[in-house]
Amino acid sequence: MTELKEIQQGDITIIELTGKIDASNTPGIEAKLIEKIRGGKKYMAVDFGGVSYLASSGLRMLLVVVRLVNELEGKLVLCRMDQTMRDTLEITGFLPYFLLADTQESAVQLLK
Repeated sequence: MTELKEIQQGDITIIELTGKIDASNTPGIEAKLIEKIRGGKKYMAVDFGGVSYLASSGLRMLLVVVRLVNELEGKLVLCRMDQTMRDTLEITGFLPYFLLADTQESAVQLLK
């Protein structure tokens, strides 16, 4: 089961995900992220350090989320993605849509 933990640093929201992100739980994660963004949390870092698997449904979810953030003139940074996840973003052509950071701290700096 995937868990979602929220950390607030001023107007920056860090979402820590753990577990697998696949077709069974992507809709719930997407709904929670959209709810947070529409609730005013449009400067967000999503931490993938605890994610062991990212399915194509998770990639689609990330596109939906980044488009919403962009529409609201916010910013989204993905951090602590392993090399496989980064390679998948690159191979699918999704990489240009995202800001990536190696750590939560560097993600927060990109959001300031």
